[in-house]
Amino acid sequence: MRVELARWEDRLVVVKRLLGTHPVASQRLEREAAVVGRLRHENIVPLLGISGDASLIYAYCPGVSLEAALERGPLRPRRAIKIARDVLSALAYAHAEGVLHLDVKPANILVKGETALLTDFGFAKDLGLTAITTQDMLLGTPSFMAPEQFKGVRTDHRSDLYATGAVIYHMLTGAPPFGGQVVRWLAGDDRVPLDPLPESVAQYEPIVAKALARDPDERYSCAEEFLAALEDVALAAT
Repeated sequence: MRVELARWEDRLVVVKRLLGTHPVASQRLEREAAVVGRLRHENIVPLLGISGDASLIYAYCPGVSLEAALERGPLRPRRAIKIARDVLSALAYAHAEGVLHLDVKPANILVKGETALLTDFGFAKDLGLTAITTQDMLLGTPSFMAPEQFKGVRTDHRSDLYATGAVIYHMLTGAPPFGGQVVRWLAGDDRVPLDPLPESVAQYEPIVAKALARDPDERYSCAEEFLAALEDVALAAT
């Protein structure tokens, strides 16, 4: 897969195209077009069209990836929570449309000024469409992957809420949860410790802990509930 800037209809865009002719990769690109093509939200990078060679044409949104921003260390709490709010707003909308992102991570969050945008729905699942991968196929990034997703379950919207909790933890601490032992945690080892948040942001500890619960039933039931809890704590902290 190759992603590059290009000119399209007299505007700067981002083009995502295949390198080679791998049938599974081609199928995933077609599915991404079908999923993102119907999503319209201020916190989701919009798909503008599809070129003649089946490349995807996305709007160019100048900014920096959250992954790059985190290379300099933890974010200021106010900025971290604003990014989390935007991500949860995007997920609330996508989930209402029957779309699970399933790869929420700093590399797939674009920070543009005071706004965060969710991008790269390449691993997304549209619950209204026939699956193109087997149920037990492992897709995602371990540091931000929910335990059930690690086991191949790709049908629960709460997996995205776990990933968002992991992103919040990363933004507030400067590192993903569970560090180098994350695979042990995902495989079921509850002896793997989760280091506490810094004292300056300890008020967010219960929220992050709930989002990172191993059992999906112990997490927030939906993005809206997660967002409301986050806003309550943020308001109390001001």
